[in-house]
Amino acid sequence: MYKNTPFPYRLAAIDIDDTLTGPDKRVGPANRAAVRRLAAAGCRVVLASGRRHANMLPFADLLGLDDFVISAQGALTKHAGTGRVIHDAPLARPLADELIALGLETGVGLVIFTPEGAFSTARNDWTEKLNRDTGGDLIYVDRLPPAGSGVVEKVLWCDDPQRLAGMFDGMTARYTGGPDAAGPGTAAPRAIVTITDPHLLEYSSPRATKAEGLAAVARFYGIGQNEVLAFGDGSNDVPMLAWAGMSVAMSHASPNAKRAAKRIAPPGDPETSLARAVDAVLSGQF
Repeated sequence: MYKNTPFPYRLAAIDIDDTLTGPDKRVGPANRAAVRRLAAAGCRVVLASGRRHANMLPFADLLGLDDFVISAQGALTKHAGTGRVIHDAPLARPLADELIALGLETGVGLVIFTPEGAFSTARNDWTEKLNRDTGGDLIYVDRLPPAGSGVVEKVLWCDDPQRLAGMFDGMTARYTGGPDAAGPGTAAPRAIVTITDPHLLEYSSPRATKAEGLAAVARFYGIGQNEVLAFGDGSNDVPMLAWAGMSVAMSHASPNAKRAAKRIAPPGDPETSLARAVDAVLSGQF
C-alpha cells in the first residue's frame, strides 16, 4: 500500500464487458468495492467500452461515477453529467454506407451505432445475442441507416464466429491498407477492423480507439500518460492497454490484450479479476 507516498495514478479507465462485469454481464460486489477503493486513493475513474454512450450510463450511475464516458470503442468521449464532448470520431459517412451495403450483400446480421440508438435490419440469433448482452436497446428498422440519422459511430457485422473469422483478414487488408491490400503501396487506414466477440466483427474510425478517448480525458484534466491506469480484457482494449502508463489485463483476457498490458491480474474467478487487479496496483505489487 502507498502509505508514505501519494498514489502515483490520477486517472483509471475500466472496460465494462468481462472486465467490470462477470460472464453474466453484472457488476459483482467485489468489483464495485474495488472501484470505490481506487477512487478513495485519489484516482479519477472513467468507463471505456464498445457500448453506446447511453447504454453505459447505468453502469456509471451504479458506481457513482460522474465523469467522462468513452463509448463505441472511442468514437465518442462525452461527460455523463454535463454532456460535454471532448473527442468525437464517427465513421466517415460514405464508408459507413459502403460497409452497410457490403454487409447486406454478404448476408451478415447488420447493426449500426448512432447517437440516436443502435439499429438493425436483421433479427437473428447473433443480433439477438448482442441485444441481450447490451441491455436490450436494439431497434429493428426496415433500412439502414434509418431516416434522420446522419452520424454512424460504428458498423457491426453479427454472424457465426467461424464465418467472421474467415472474413477478418480480408476485411482488415481491405480497410486498413495492410500488406495484403490490393494495389501498390499502403494506403492510410480507412477503418479499424476488430473482432470484439467471436460473433461480432466491428468497423470504426481510425481515430476511434479507447486510447484516443483516454488520452483526451487525460489532456482535459492535465494528467500525464505515466499517471494513467487501464484495465481490460479484449482486442478492443489493446490500444488503451498499450497507451496507459500502467495497464492490467484480466486473468482471462485475450492473448493480444495480455501482450499489450504491462501486467496480468492474479489468477482466479473471471468475475473478480478486476478486483484482484486493482488490489495488486493499490498494494504496490504492480
